[in-house]
Amino acid sequence: MAREIFSGLPLIAVLIPLVAFAMIIIAGKLPWWRNTWSLIGSAGTLVAVALMYPLIAAGKIITYELPMIITPLNLTFRVDGFSFFMALIASFIWLMATIFAIEYMNHEKNQGRFFIFFMLTLAGTIGVPLAGDLLSLLLFFELMSLASYVLVVHTQTREAYSAGDIYLYLGVFGGMCLLTAMGLIYFSTGSLAIISLAGLAQSGNAIMQVAMVLLILGFGIKAGMVPLHIWLPKAHPVAPAPASALLSGIMIKTGAYGIIRTLSLIYAPEQGSAAHSTAADVAGALWAQLAGSGYVIIWFGIVTMFFGVCMALIQDNIKKMLACSSISQIGYIIMGAGVAAYLGYEGAMGLAGSAYHILNHAFFKSTLFLAAGAIAYLTGELDMTKLGGLRHKLPFTSIVVLIASLGIIGIPLFNGYASKTLLHHAIVEAYEHHHWISLSIAEKIFTITSAGTVCYFLKFLYFVFWRPAPDNLDQVKREPLLMKISMGFLAVVMVFIGFSPNFTLKKMVGPVLNSFNLDEHGVEYLLKINFWKAGDLLAVALALGLGIVFFYLVQRFNLYRLQVPYWLGADFLGAFLSRAAILLWFIITLPFIALQNLSGKISGRFYRKGFLFLQNVDYRPGQSAVFRTVNISNIDFSMILVLVSLSIILTVVFYIRFGLRIFGL
Repeated sequence: MAREIFSGLPLIAVLIPLVAFAMIIIAGKLPWWRNTWSLIGSAGTLVAVALMYPLIAAGKIITYELPMIITPLNLTFRVDGFSFFMALIASFIWLMATIFAIEYMNHEKNQGRFFIFFMLTLAGTIGVPLAGDLLSLLLFFELMSLASYVLVVHTQTREAYSAGDIYLYLGVFGGMCLLTAMGLIYFSTGSLAIISLAGLAQSGNAIMQVAMVLLILGFGIKAGMVPLHIWLPKAHPVAPAPASALLSGIMIKTGAYGIIRTLSLIYAPEQGSAAHSTAADVAGALWAQLAGSGYVIIWFGIVTMFFGVCMALIQDNIKKMLACSSISQIGYIIMGAGVAAYLGYEGAMGLAGSAYHILNHAFFKSTLFLAAGAIAYLTGELDMTKLGGLRHKLPFTSIVVLIASLGIIGIPLFNGYASKTLLHHAIVEAYEHHHWISLSIAEKIFTITSAGTVCYFLKFLYFVFWRPAPDNLDQVKREPLLMKISMGFLAVVMVFIGFSPNFTLKKMVGPVLNSFNLDEHGVEYLLKINFWKAGDLLAVALALGLGIVFFYLVQRFNLYRLQVPYWLGADFLGAFLSRAAILLWFIITLPFIALQNLSGKISGRFYRKGFLFLQNVDYRPGQSAVFRTVNISNIDFSMILVLVSLSIILTVVFYIRFGLRIFGL
């Protein structure tokens, strides 16, 4: 069991961007001041998180509590391997996005406001994985959601406000789901700590199952899990490129983080419980319950990844294509989390695949969104059908995009290969566990989805970079230095991960696995896995070959022009869900509305009668016999009420102070 150590580093990591937030407010219109404090906030957060590594590497858990005045519970921090993993990724990519934003935002209005909420969003995003209990996590989660709303609507166009409304409504709904779940969990267990709580529920298992659904619903909205994804294709394209990179690369991962925590920690037996005979029956029952939930989550992940690919294939706007791609890629992560829950104590492969893909997706998707921002910044265009030949005009961006694209496709020696290999092993292990035909079908969909990813990235690379340039792109300037620095650093990391998958697995993903209740032998085998087996390479070759065939057929028959039926689109789904939510809310509140109307009528009558009485007693002096009756020595009725109230209060205070002693109690 890991030993806890008290340290203020998690609090410092959250406070640094808050200090930068406050300093930018002071003089946000001064570019040098604003940019300096933005860099200080991002770099300082990265340093504070990085300083935790020696403690995490030594197998310790960092804890810290800050007394809260506004709640009966403290603001708590608890950093284990998974928390550190998420915070380190977020802080590093945030720094790269900040460097990019300093140049990119030069052509945008309201730059001060952007960086103010950029820093505030960073504080919330870093706080989510560092939180030590569910209430603290919710506070940071809501801070992140509300602050990032301003980034989504930054351009203040009609489209931005429409996307921002959906983003905000679903964010608030997700927060209410999380809050309700926390109430149920606290009722059942008496705790909100982010530790194994399933064994504490005892007779409250049904309540805990409802809470699990609400937690996954709340976190699934932020993750963009189908059918809760409708905000994502709308919000990403309208936000400025640095914000889009963070929305897709980092913030949707907080939803995945919450799902993984829910399934693999909060609802799993405590570490070591499976090894004790006295707890074997209880642990077995908990693992069985979790396996059923994991099976459902596997299919949510499969549907999400396949639906995202289908949507990405028909997009012409680069940022919309990347947003739909994010839906698909988050499906891989959710599927891995589902496999981890389904296999329980032996679910190391699924959990490692999800964590590894969180790392990889954070890098290649943030890079691609930044590259899309660079393209829009330099050409003024995001429609792939109106672009071309940028490999000559923007060679640096084209190389970076090629590296990121090969990574997301899963080509060997690029970063996505290792995580997709682990996830493929995971779904195969899930099938071999019970040999259910449905999981065999899921594995086939996994391969088809990977082929679809190849297809739409071939489209992206061909349309934007490889085909001849149109006449309107004769004069395109090269990328500014700051843009090259940010995209270049991300590309270098991706290449490093691609060439050293086992090193990354051991140093980054290994501590994550130590945070969960997993079979030690399974973890040990996993950390020594050989990524270069012929079977794994053939699986990649199959997906690549199918993707190339798909691309040829789509190009040959011009299938990119296919339109999704309205009833399958995000607009229809959003309208349906909103109407369903309104109807559900009406049904839930109908008894309360009836009770409110009844109480309103009763209280209205009392109010009218009371007002008439007071009018006769106190507000018609000299005109009412009642007034003359209660008026004693020019002391009116109001004064009598005050004197009577004070007498009662003094009597109660006297009794409390002396009464017990008088009566010998």
